[in-house]
Amino acid sequence: MMWTELLVGLGATALVDSDDFEVRAIAAADLLSDILATEKSDFVMLTGQTTAPAIRTAVAVGALGVIVVRGKNVPEEMIDLATNFGIPLAVTQLKMFEACVSAGVCLWSSASSKS
Repeated sequence: MMWTELLVGLGATALVDSDDFEVRAIAAADLLSDILATEKSDFVMLTGQTTAPAIRTAVAVGALGVIVVRGKNVPEEMIDLATNFGIPLAVTQLKMFEACVSAGVCLWSSASSKS
C-alpha cells in the first residue's frame, strides 16, 4: 500500500509531507522501547507519543513515517524534528486499536489487489 492510501484509510492529516512511498507493515506502540525491538522493514509507526523521542525512535529503527493516534495535539518541536529528519508525520483521530484495524484492512486490500 502507498503512504497516501494509508492516510486516507486512517482519515489522517499530514503534518509533514513527503513523496509517496510503499508501506509494507505497521508497528504500533505507545512504549517506544517496543518500537525499538521491532524487526520489521518498510514500516510506518503508529503511536500516541507526541515527543521528540518518538521521531528519534523512528529514525533509529528506519521507520518510513509516523502517525500519531487519538487526535493528539502534535507540538511544533515534533513537527520540526520530523521535517529536519525527513520523516513524514501525520495525525489521525482514531484510537490505537481502530487505527491498527484500519491499517490492516488497507494492507490486506492492497495485497489482494496485487495478486
